[in-house]
Amino acid sequence: MSTEIELKLTIDPAHVGRLRRHPVLKSMAQGKPRRHKLHSVYFDTPEQDLLRAGFALRLRRMSGCWVQTVKGGGSAEGGLHHRNEWEWPVRGEKPEPAPSTAPELALLLTPKLLARLCPLFVTDFWRTAWQLRTAQGTEIELALDQGKVHAGNRCQPISEVELELKAGEATSLFEVALAIQKQVPLWVEDISKAQRGYLLCSGERPPPRMAQPVGLVPEMSVTQAFHRIAGECLAQLQGNVAELGQDPEYLHQARVAMRKLLAALGLFGVVLPEAFVSVIQELRWIMGYLGPARDWDVFVTQTLPQIAEQLPDNRALARLQADAAELRDTRRQAALEAVRSQHYTRLVLTLGLQLARQAELQTESVALNKFATQILTRQHKRIRRKGRRHAALNTAELHALRIAAKKLRYAAEFFAGIYPHKRARLYLVALAALQDVLGTLNDAAVTQRLLSELPVPRGQAAGIVSGWTACSSRARLQELHQAWRNFTRHKVFWK
Repeated sequence: MSTEIELKLTIDPAHVGRLRRHPVLKSMAQGKPRRHKLHSVYFDTPEQDLLRAGFALRLRRMSGCWVQTVKGGGSAEGGLHHRNEWEWPVRGEKPEPAPSTAPELALLLTPKLLARLCPLFVTDFWRTAWQLRTAQGTEIELALDQGKVHAGNRCQPISEVELELKAGEATSLFEVALAIQKQVPLWVEDISKAQRGYLLCSGERPPPRMAQPVGLVPEMSVTQAFHRIAGECLAQLQGNVAELGQDPEYLHQARVAMRKLLAALGLFGVVLPEAFVSVIQELRWIMGYLGPARDWDVFVTQTLPQIAEQLPDNRALARLQADAAELRDTRRQAALEAVRSQHYTRLVLTLGLQLARQAELQTESVALNKFATQILTRQHKRIRRKGRRHAALNTAELHALRIAAKKLRYAAEFFAGIYPHKRARLYLVALAALQDVLGTLNDAAVTQRLLSELPVPRGQAAGIVSGWTACSSRARLQELHQAWRNFTRHKVFWK
């Protein structure tokens, strides 16, 4: 078994010529590029047992011979893919059992499973490969793949650049990508060819990427914990931006990922190098597009329909809904253009580079549980201080309390895995309930701001919406005291 480490990017076919002439290739290439055609057939059971187990199996024809490859495990963060890979020659176009040199696959490729495998999709593409060597001695294979993936009558083009690490440090992958991207437009790709094939088979879009447990353990260093947390946030972000113009849930999850990533950078700021400061500024730039787009999504798809349901014949309200929907489309389009821009590509690659550099640093002496306890204690004290007089807080103070609750919740979710599960779960449930009430109270302020952004004043309709949200907020104020009392009753789980 080997571990494949590669950075995947997509490229517009119109820019391939510029890539071939790029100075990076001329200065780093060791010899001339090699070009060959690759035909691969991917297999699985009709129920897709391999996919559910987290594996992909393909047969690839190379120079008249067939090679069987199984890939599984690993991760994808900001285009950087880590995957376990097993590869061996086979006699023909039929999957064979794993050889004795790959005992890890014996329980996966059982005779029963092999008998049920069938071809699901095919990739056909030309690969042009350059062998690069950086000034630091890192060896990289840069592959340009152009062709198609076929699944029955469905077909999608392939136009990708893969930077595979052969020897050296992963940071060089990002450095080379950033150098190329200065002159050639590229987009970070978190989906493999196999994943694209499976999606093509189903005819569906990938579901919104929800946050996953980061899986911290007490034995980790603080640096390792940060890398795991930031990597998961980046994976969630990238797992949603490609479909941002579709279901509102993609946008919702992308903004959640951004908020958590910014929170993580703030929580770990004392152990991060100065290079992350510019990353934080860039993250706030993209948040400036995702935030407003999400606010308008909520306003148009949740707030206004609830009011209109009670006043179905109000024409002024109907006109306000139409205006709001138009402005929502404008904000969404702006967010789409931002995440598709080269500015955003540089942001993701730069963040990936800093994370890779951070992973290469020597581990610090501070124990993770001590570091986490300090952070959680500080955030817990902050929310207790801000919420002590919650019944008398004004709108701005309630907003500050909501932000404090959100930061505490993110920190608690990050570190919950290194403490007793039951106590952490009860605490998080109470904190989430408090945050939910505070979020609803904040809706009135957000609604007022959105109404002021409408291009045409809607006096009567705006008054209806303002009154509705104000009334809802007053009703939730009665729930705030109970939610606060319930939260403060719970003992902290980190002591």
